[in-house]
Parts: sequence; structure tokens; C-alpha cells
Amino acid sequence: MKIETYIYIEDEDKFVSLDEKERITEFVNRKKDFMEGGFLNLEGTVTFRNGKKGEIVDFEQSDEIAPLWHYYKNALKDYLKEGYGEVYYPNAPLEIKFETSSNRELMLSLENQILVCDKIEFLKEFYNAGNKFIELIDHLSGGKYNHNLKEELVSIKNELKNQ
Repeated sequence: MKIETYIYIEDEDKFVSLDEKERITEFVNRKKDFMEGGFLNLEGTVTFRNGKKGEIVDFEQSDEIAPLWHYYKNALKDYLKEGYGEVYYPNAPLEIKFETSSNRELMLSLENQILVCDKIEFLKEFYNAGNKFIELIDHLSGGKYNHNLKEELVSIKNELKNQ
């Protein structure tokens, strides 16, 4: 199971993995409106891959990356609480769904893409990938971008104890 965040580099028309921190930093330095009124103006996508058990990959439709992470987090929290969670992308008519696949597995779907994964493995990877995104945003904004994603990820990590 692998979850990765990609930032859309507008002036190159390319998606770049968070692993390319220097390249993203250079792009943000060129971008005049990176942060406006406390809001992050950065687009991207989040991918989910689980080998033969499916993948969620969409490089056709970028969206605001900070809200997108929050939307995925909200849908996942609903799933953990109620057994089902759904939400739409912040600025596109793409529906994200979390559902129970079996006793130990969850199913994530986005439009016609489906991924099935062990629930505990997914929660661990979601927590790690979310923190990697937070570290990049904190670096790029000099800690000025205010978000509660870190605290919310800790609550998801705590869910691991209940599984």
C-alpha cells in the first residue's frame, strides 16, 4: 500500500512527487500567489496504489491540494465512525467513497477506480503520507499556513488501537 501526494507545477504542466521538495520549493518561489489571505494556493492530487488490489490515480484532474487532503481525511473519519464515508473533490464533481469490503478490509473508490486494502495498513500509510504532506507545507509556508490536519491525523492514528 502506497499513498503519494503530487503537486501540480503549473508553469511546467507536470505533477511532481513530494520527494522532489527542491523543485516544488523553486516553483513556489516563482509563484506570486502561493498564499493569499491565509489560504494555500497550490494544486495537486493524491494517489493510492495497492498492487493487484487496485489503485486510485487521477492526473487529469488536479484540485486544491490542502482541501483535498482534508476531504479525504473527513471521508475516512466518517468511514471509521459509521462504516461508510463519502465526499466530493473540493472543485470537481469527483466522488470519493470509503466502504467496508470485508471484516479487515476497506474499499476506496473514486469514479470508476477501486482499491481494496487491509484497514490497519491503510490507516498507517494514510497517517504517514499525511504527515509527509504537512511537513512540506510547513516548510514552504515557513509555518504560516494554519491547519488542523496534524491533530486530525493523530486521531486517525489513535483509531489503530481500536481496530
